[in-house]
Amino acid sequence: MIMLARFSELDAKGQAAFLEALNAYLYASPQQRRRLRDAWRLHGGDAPCAGEPPCNVPPGAD
Repeated sequence: MIMLARFSELDAKGQAAFLEALNAYLYASPQQRRRLRDAWRLHGGDAPCAGEPPCNVPPGAD
């Protein structure tokens, strides 16, 4: 529930970036999911990374 509350506080651009990253994760292979999680952890979880491919595009998907 905390995640939904924080999502609702994002502006439209932030919500779109989050949904794009979530969608990329959901359609990624297990190996790509691991790489995405590693990239998100590198950003510390709080740092914005919406526009950076390591955070929202599985490697090899571009």
